Amino acid sequence: AKGAIARGDVALKGVMLGKAIDIIGGLREGLDKEKTDNPDELDRLDSLYDYMARRLIQANLHSDPAMIDEVAQLMITVKSGWDAIASAEQ
Repeated sequence: AKGAIARGDVALKGVMLGKAIDIIGGLREGLDKEKTDNPDELDRLDSLYDYMARRLIQANLHSDPAMIDEVAQLMITVKSGWDAIASAEQ
């Protein structure tokens, strides 16, 4: 999406950001309050996913690569957390 912004390719920017928003939506759908010991933490993660999706919508509207970078950094942080959980379970 950032490359599309740099090239002025509005259509591709929208497609790529739409895919990223869909991925975040899938992560949100995978949250299951009945399978957690801490529903408050799950709510915070859901709120974070919501925030990321809204930021990508804003990035699309404003063609702002900094907003895309912000969401990418947040996703890296979330992934690090998931990776740590997976390592602890092994």
